[in-house]
Amino acid sequence: MIENDMKKKVKLEVLEISQGTMANNPYLLILREANGSRKLSVMVGSFEAQSILLCMRGLQAPRPLMHDLYVSTIEAYNIQLREVIIYKVVDGVYHSYLILDQNGYLEQIDTRTSDAIALALRCNAPIYTWEDLIMREHIYEDSNGSISIPISSVNLSVLHEALERAIKEENYELAAQLRDEIERRKGKNAHTTQSPHTP
Repeated sequence: MIENDMKKKVKLEVLEISQGTMANNPYLLILREANGSRKLSVMVGSFEAQSILLCMRGLQAPRPLMHDLYVSTIEAYNIQLREVIIYKVVDGVYHSYLILDQNGYLEQIDTRTSDAIALALRCNAPIYTWEDLIMREHIYEDSNGSISIPISSVNLSVLHEALERAIKEENYELAAQLRDEIERRKGKNAHTTQSPHTP
């Protein structure tokens, strides 16, 4: 069943993939709004980055990748990928829906954003997000070309690295913000994993 959400959608295009600094999230996928300048930064793993890069460059792997298999499977059952919607980000993890169409019946499937984008590129399907999400999470660029990413858009390991760097650089205001966000997430995770019978 498709969510009946009346929020404004913003179309995105895949701009580039760049090498990151963290071992667990080595690549940054940059998405830009199709009719504007705002950008989102999504961390992706090396396998997903390779799969996306192949599509961006019009290349094919010697043997079908997992995303190629997904596309072949849905096409075999006369299913079309209508669109991808990046609908939320929680503690640095973006969440997406695949909107699938089988003979006029639409189904909404929750998936990782990196997989959703790899599939969208293979199916020539549009990629969207919500206006309020891109307004809140877009990358900020200054006049020197330096970029800053909202704290909520990065994962915990990146926050720890940024905190160490901020302390070394004696940027204590930023360090305090990063520390507070780390503590908030730790508290949130402790609360969600707590037994329902725990007082």
